[in-house]
Order: sequence, then C-alpha cells, then structure tokens
Amino acid sequence: MATRCIASLPLLSASSAAAARVQPLPYVAAPRRVRIRLSVATGGEQQLITAQEPAQEPDYGVVSLHHVGILCENLERSMAFYKDLLGLKVNPARPTDKLPYRGAWLWVGSEMIHLMELPNPDPLTGRPEHGGRDRHTCIAIKDVLKLKKIFDKAGISYTLSKSGRPAIFARDPDGNALEFTQV
Repeated sequence: MATRCIASLPLLSASSAAAARVQPLPYVAAPRRVRIRLSVATGGEQQLITAQEPAQEPDYGVVSLHHVGILCENLERSMAFYKDLLGLKVNPARPTDKLPYRGAWLWVGSEMIHLMELPNPDPLTGRPEHGGRDRHTCIAIKDVLKLKKIFDKAGISYTLSKSGRPAIFARDPDGNALEFTQV
C-alpha cells in the first residue's frame, strides 16, 4: 500500500485519460484503499486519512451475495439451531434431493444459508473463543439484546463485540462462527 503526498499524484491529460478508459482490463479488482497525507491547519502536523476509490462494478455484473454454504455434521441438529432457535425459514423452492448430500436452504433476508451435511475439513479444536477472530458469517439483525436473551435461555455460549458496537458472536453446533450485528 503506497503512501504518497496528494501533490505528487500524477495527473492525466484529457487524451491520456480517454485512452486509459478504452483499454480493456483483464481483471477488475475490488476497490482499494489509498492513504493520502494532508496537512491540517493546526501547526502543519500531518494527519493520515484513508480513502476508498469509487467502486467500479465488474463487467460481469456483481449484484449481491446470494448464499453462504455452511457445513454441518447432522442436518437435524443444525436445523434445530438455525430454524427452530434462530427462526430462519426454509426456502422450499431450492432442491434438496438433487445433490449427493443432504442439505437445506434457509432464508436470511433476501439471501440464504445453504446447510450441507458433509465432513468438515476444519479443526473443531483450537479455534478462537471469539468468533470475530475466525472465519465467520455475519447476519444483520434488529436487536442484539433480544438475541442475547434467546442465547442465554438456550445455553448458547457467545461473546460480545470487542469494539463495543452492538454485535454478538456465537458458534453453531458444528463450531461455525456466526456474527449477529445490529443494524
């Protein structure tokens, strides 16, 4: 990640900018963060500001996240957690008999979780206690305190966000980390 003075950023002429736009890019990366040093008015100190370049939609048309695949050892046990405890609804339109393993599709807003009853290649021991420091799926919710009460009543272990924001981290019956953040 390069840090440059804003005055040292190269400027493109109108003709070179137009030429740059018409050249096809083989790969369009996600927006990158750039660091820009600006002098502030209070004594010439420098402050580091992180800005994000405008997002460019890739040519193939990213729309949204469609689903997250979560491995489970026992589908019924996972359904008790995701469907019965968390209240997620099954998507009956998704096939459950077309794949060589058992599974279920559960709605999370307009996206889904695909539970797949398959062997888990990840270790179940030695994972961080706090799910925010592990691979995790984040689900936006309306009220963290209500979910905390549900977890307390069900005896589900959890940790709260280390940053103090309204979020709660828990693990499903197979040790998959889940974050529930209040929006």
